[in-house]
Amino acid sequence: MIFEIIKSEGISHNSYFLGSQGEAAIIDPRRDVDIYLELARKNDISIRYIFETHRNEDYTIGSLELTKYVDAKILHGSKLDFKYGTKIVDGDTFKLGSLELEVLETPGHTYESISILVKDKNTENPMMVFVGDVLFAGEVGRVDFFGEEKIPETASLLYESIHEKILPLGDHVIVCPAHGAGSICGAQIND
Repeated sequence: MIFEIIKSEGISHNSYFLGSQGEAAIIDPRRDVDIYLELARKNDISIRYIFETHRNEDYTIGSLELTKYVDAKILHGSKLDFKYGTKIVDGDTFKLGSLELEVLETPGHTYESISILVKDKNTENPMMVFVGDVLFAGEVGRVDFFGEEKIPETASLLYESIHEKILPLGDHVIVCPAHGAGSICGAQIND
């Protein structure tokens, strides 16, 4: 397995390169896509999937830019009408070499937020989860994007996402958030 964190300094954005047996997935790519292309070349691997965990307001996502160079599917949550890509829902699975990627709908930060659970197909034990802006080190995602009147609803959704989808995965699962310290997506995010 190949696992790389790509950090965008200044906006504290984390994107991820995940590869197995000649196939790769990119999670929440930044607009400067050269790093993903270089990692694919260096590891002789084809980028097959591009996952967007949620609609981003704090940076320009690089999914469309990346598809100019690779033949990959852009995948995102179903609760928002994106003008590109394919909608995915809770329970959808994608094969990536010896890995299985499972979609978890985790609304709260945004309605279409998804998390991507990574399992080894040989053991089916969850290894890691890409949570977007649902959960950070020391903080949870903001719930105020849809106006003050929606905060009770979005906060409840976020609570359910964390307590019913993420925490039951167990303490052994590595949590991969879309931001580190300094991001405006949470008040007290640690690195």
